[in-house]
Amino acid sequence: MGLSFLFGIHCHQPVDNFKNVVDEVSLKSYIPFIEYAIRYEKFRFAVHYSGWLLDYIKNNFPELFKNFKLLSEKGQIEFFTGGYYEPVLSSIPKKDRIGQINKLSNYIYENFGQNPKGLWLTERVWDPSIIPDVVECGVEYLVVDDYHFISTGFHKDSLYGYYLTEQDGFSVKIFPIDQRLRYIVPFREPEEIEKYLLSISDKGATGAILFDDGEKFGVWPKTYEWVYEKGWLSRFFDKFVSHKEIDFTLYSEFASREKPLGLAYLPMTSYMEMGQWSLFPDKALVIEKLIGFVKKTEYAEFCELFVKG
Repeated sequence: MGLSFLFGIHCHQPVDNFKNVVDEVSLKSYIPFIEYAIRYEKFRFAVHYSGWLLDYIKNNFPELFKNFKLLSEKGQIEFFTGGYYEPVLSSIPKKDRIGQINKLSNYIYENFGQNPKGLWLTERVWDPSIIPDVVECGVEYLVVDDYHFISTGFHKDSLYGYYLTEQDGFSVKIFPIDQRLRYIVPFREPEEIEKYLLSISDKGATGAILFDDGEKFGVWPKTYEWVYEKGWLSRFFDKFVSHKEIDFTLYSEFASREKPLGLAYLPMTSYMEMGQWSLFPDKALVIEKLIGFVKKTEYAEFCELFVKG
C-alpha cells in the first residue's frame, strides 16, 4: 500500500464580516475550489466550514451549497465539526463548548447526512481538558500542528500518522499537520510536492497530513491568478488523482484502518506564532530577536523545541 494523502481545508470568516468581503472570498476561493473538486472524483478530502459561514453560503450561494451535498452523496468529502461560531474551545465554559460543537454537527447531519467524527480546533489551541467534552459530542479525532508534538520533544520523522491521547478515561486520536506541506501547497509546483511526499514515504510514512486555510486557494495575495488562471490546481489534480504511490484518503478511512503511532500527552499550546502573539508587546519583540539569534547558531534546529512564547 502506498502513501495516504490526507488533504483538508479549513474555511472561516469572522462572524458578521462585511458582506462584500465574504462574497469576494466565496467567489474567488470557495466556489472555484469546489467546482474543480467535482471534476476529479478521485480527489477525496476533508473540509471544515464554521457554522455561520455554511449558513451564509446556503442563503447567498445556493449552488455552492448544492455542490457540498453532491460531494457528500458521492463520498468524496468529509465534514469536520468544531465550534459553530469558531470559538477557541478551551476558553469557553463546558456547557457552551458542547453546545457549539453539537450545533455544528447537527447542522452538518441535517444538510449533508454526515455525523462528523473529526474536529477542527480553532487556532489549533490545544488543551487536554476539552477531551471529555469533544468525546461526548461524538468526536473521535482532531488535528493540531506538528509543532505541538515537536515542541514537546517528538522527532519530525515520527509524525506521519496519528497518536492516541486521553483525559479522565476519554481518548481521542490526534493528527499532526505537516508544516512543510502547509508551506508548499499551493505555492510550489506539483512535482516538488510529489518529491517531498515520496521522500517521507521512503522513510516509512503511511500518512501525509495537510489541513490548512481554504482561502489560500484564491484570496491570499496573487493566489487566484496562480491557482486557477495559471492552472496550478489542474496540474495538482492531474499529478495526484491517479498516482500509483500516493492516494487521496479520507481521515475517517485512515483512522479506522491504520494503527496509532503511540501515545502522546501534549501540554496546552498552539502554533509557534500564536505563542509569540499572545505575549505583551515588549516581550513579543524580545522573543522575535531571540528566535532570530538562535536560528543563526548551531542550535537552529532545536529552536521549535526549546524557544516558546
